[in-house]
Amino acid sequence: NMNLECEIFPAATDSHFIRAMGYPAIGFSPMNQTPILLHDHNEFLNERVFLNGIEIYASLIPALAAVPPLEGET
Repeated sequence: NMNLECEIFPAATDSHFIRAMGYPAIGFSPMNQTPILLHDHNEFLNERVFLNGIEIYASLIPALAAVPPLEGET
């Protein structure tokens, strides 16, 4: 029950290393209701947003780790 907003940022993430190896990848940052201030002088993140992001990653990581490998990846 969330609205997602896709943005293109000129700064690189680790995703470009994964894409360079030939795997599709996107960057993901669970920073809802936060002004876009990445790498700005006054960059900040609300404590509740930060803690909620940890919960999101804690559920995503096991789910992604459980995805079966593609044919030829074993």
